Amino acid sequence: MTLNQGSGPVFSEDHEAQQALFEEQSSTKRKRKCKGSKPRKKKRTMAKSSVADILSIREMTADGSFELQENKGYLDVMQLQSKDIYSPSTRETEYDIMMMAKFFQSYAHDIKIVSMNFPVDMQKQLDAVNYKISQNTAPLYERFLLKKRHELEFLETHRTNREFYLYIYAASFKQLSEYRNNCRRYLGRVAPMIELTDEKKLGLLYKLHNQNSKLEKRG
Repeated sequence: MTLNQGSGPVFSEDHEAQQALFEEQSSTKRKRKCKGSKPRKKKRTMAKSSVADILSIREMTADGSFELQENKGYLDVMQLQSKDIYSPSTRETEYDIMMMAKFFQSYAHDIKIVSMNFPVDMQKQLDAVNYKISQNTAPLYERFLLKKRHELEFLETHRTNREFYLYIYAASFKQLSEYRNNCRRYLGRVAPMIELTDEKKLGLLYKLHNQNSKLEKRG
């Protein structure tokens, strides 16, 4: 600060330059401090301790249905008997479409249709052909039997059967039984429902949650 002869004290340009330099240095120090500080680490979500905690199914009940996690109700699985859609007449196909549309319009509860491919089980046919080969004495007939066995082995290795399953959901055992009967009644003429054994239900659920596992043979 300097004194002016005709007036009071005033700030000189040197002082303003020093003030600007001081503010710039302070700003630079704050930036360095912020730059050097480590970013906060996000908290990792805890992984489930067991696969059973991830699946929606809790356990299998005594009647073969499944209880869902967190008291969300019950589930049952039934197989839909498939049919040839190419050989029937146009009238029969239209009837099947009408019945399926009627089912989806009248059934307002939660359901799910799942399709899966399983290898063709030709073991019974192979056993029969092998028995005939062992009992055969005619060379010409043996050639035919060997060709037949080769065809069966090819089908078992390279072909699959597609199966369809209906998942039925309900809030209680009583509702689950009622929904099963409704599905049987509406789908009986189009795709009859087949009861599954407990072993097959468990195998189906295992395959759905382990899709890279080896497929089991289904008869």
